[in-house]
Amino acid sequence: MMRYLREFGLDAHLLMYNKEAAHFHPTHDTWEWGKWAAYVRKLSFSNGGLDSLLANRASLLRQLEGFDFYIGNGIAPVLFKRMGRTLDLFIPYAEGVEFIIEHHFRWMHLKSSASSFLKKYLMESSLRSSVKAIVTANLHPHSRNTYKKLGLSPINIPILGLYVEPAPDVVSFPTRVRHSINRMRSSSLVVLSHVSHFWKNLPVPHFMGGVGKRNNWLVQGFAEYVKAVSNSDAVLCLFEYGRDVAQTRSLVEELKIEKQVVWFPKMSRREIMCLLPYADVGGSEFAGMYWGGCGWEFLASGVPMFHQLSDPDQYESTEMPLPPFFNVRSPTEICQVLLENDRESLRDTGGACKKWFDKYQGYSLAKRYVELIEQILTYD
Repeated sequence: MMRYLREFGLDAHLLMYNKEAAHFHPTHDTWEWGKWAAYVRKLSFSNGGLDSLLANRASLLRQLEGFDFYIGNGIAPVLFKRMGRTLDLFIPYAEGVEFIIEHHFRWMHLKSSASSFLKKYLMESSLRSSVKAIVTANLHPHSRNTYKKLGLSPINIPILGLYVEPAPDVVSFPTRVRHSINRMRSSSLVVLSHVSHFWKNLPVPHFMGGVGKRNNWLVQGFAEYVKAVSNSDAVLCLFEYGRDVAQTRSLVEELKIEKQVVWFPKMSRREIMCLLPYADVGGSEFAGMYWGGCGWEFLASGVPMFHQLSDPDQYESTEMPLPPFFNVRSPTEICQVLLENDRESLRDTGGACKKWFDKYQGYSLAKRYVELIEQILTYD
């Protein structure tokens, strides 16, 4: 978002929480870090740790001063309430809102349960009193129930999912990755999913509606396809990312498709974007909710994707209709899509995805955010 806003002439800066996972650092998201580094600064406090909850008010004010408009996620509403300020725009990254949906009381873990309850309470209180507007396109009941309970009405606009920039002409990959890319090039069909593996050991029982990301659906659907057509040249590309990688590996072995599954190491977004052109179809998430970063990356790259979206009519609007994608409800439906679509038809669908992204995401969506920012500033 910072890059898009600067492209529109706003003096936008990115203030990062401390102790963020290296995988999500901005340097992993761009090949042009030198162009943007001056506008990125790390704060001294983390996203929801005790250091942020107990941070000195004067320190918070000092580190966050100097701007006339604030956009935040994570623990930001709580921090602004502590400062006696109002967060202009809150854009949650979690279904059901971070630090609220994660709470799950467990008698055997009283300390962590008390901590998560405190964060939940503080977030709910801060969202009610210290946020001017909430923006989200996550309309699944799992998310809507949070806002309904708090008496809040979010603005239905998707997050700016991806800043598209050209990759270098030559990207140096390790030998293992280069061999895997060659395997993709020589395959008759490439199904790729860089979604983190969360489908067996959920962090809390109600994570993503209690079903997780259902990565197993893609593996099972691909296995059904391979069996149906005896296609030994098709490959399923997965990444060693997420707490259930071992469980996915076991499922692959159980289905006897090890020779047709290519495992990539955990990679940065900028590197993954270089792999997507080799994919015929992508695997997103299957929890009935709106897609996350991986879905936006497929659309931006012109890769048709499997995804499950319950009640898709809720997401249709004049400002932004849904893009073309394969809305599947089971592994068997994934298999059916693969059986009914050859590479040419998948390529046609991918082209339509890219046209949709260029029309409704990226700069077009950034312009809507600029207009929203101007509107909020005008009302002030």
